[in-house]
Amino acid sequence: MDSVTQFVLGASISGALLGPRIGAKSLLVGGIVATLPDLDSLVPLDDVIDNMTYHRGFSHSVIVQTALAPFIAYVVGKIVPSSWEHKKTLFLTVWLALITHSLLDSLTTYGTQIFWPLEIGPPVALPAVFIIDPVYTLLLLIGISAIFFARNRPGGGFRTNRIMLALGCAYLAVGLTGNTIISSRASADPQFRDMRIHVQPTAFNLLVWQVTAISEDRIATGLTSLFNDCGIRSLVTVPRQQIPSGIAEIPPSVKRLEWFTDGFFTYGEKDGARTITDLRMGFYPNYVFSFKFAEGPMDNMIIIPPEQIQLTYRDRADEMFSQMAETLKGCDNS
Repeated sequence: MDSVTQFVLGASISGALLGPRIGAKSLLVGGIVATLPDLDSLVPLDDVIDNMTYHRGFSHSVIVQTALAPFIAYVVGKIVPSSWEHKKTLFLTVWLALITHSLLDSLTTYGTQIFWPLEIGPPVALPAVFIIDPVYTLLLLIGISAIFFARNRPGGGFRTNRIMLALGCAYLAVGLTGNTIISSRASADPQFRDMRIHVQPTAFNLLVWQVTAISEDRIATGLTSLFNDCGIRSLVTVPRQQIPSGIAEIPPSVKRLEWFTDGFFTYGEKDGARTITDLRMGFYPNYVFSFKFAEGPMDNMIIIPPEQIQLTYRDRADEMFSQMAETLKGCDNS
């Protein structure tokens, strides 16, 4: 999720636990601690694919976070002495602020390496919400605002914050339920027979969902809605290339991207260059993470430093939102 949402989630948790004990300053404590895992994005790497695939790695591991939580709690206690008077609550707050960051990230498409350094599979991704979800963020923001603006009043807004935090959890549960429903529909759809399926909510909502399916030689993607059973709309089916032509040895970072996507990738060609594309993020043919990594004639391909193919806002947004609106209409508009 975006950093703002992670901040307000940590602030909400801290407000619920530490808030009644140390007041509104608990919001800042929880918010800052909850953003610490994203400091890994500041680690400079020379390869743009590595920048993508090493994010949400070691700093998002619940194993690492659990090990570091006592130290971070001790540092917080030194900076905010009033919190150290409630050591057990402070430790629990810090631990929850850290691990809920990673657990929330794992509910998005991108994927999160929550079990690092254990090698037990690709990053965990159980898409229940889009990476930016204004409804979820607003629920949490209302809760922490109640604490801040009522900080000098009886009750301090803590009850409102707990209610909003609970509603936020319920919202995530709705997203997980939606994923289950759409996955079941897609699995039963003959258009996706014998294909692996990936289901995720579309931008900023839980109303319209994207289904992406892959086989050895085919990609199929389309939209559907939780609120009608009109099947898959705006369906696109195209060939899939699993092995890049003209490449003797695939670079390590490109192989890592294959792993990172849990197999939802395709190789391709653009302007004479070989490309690899993450099929989970974007609408065909405009995917967010598509990289050039080799160029030249077929008989003399040269590996180059990966270069991300940039999309304009119009590429990414215009068609997507028009298709989303069409998907929400009745079945007669198919």
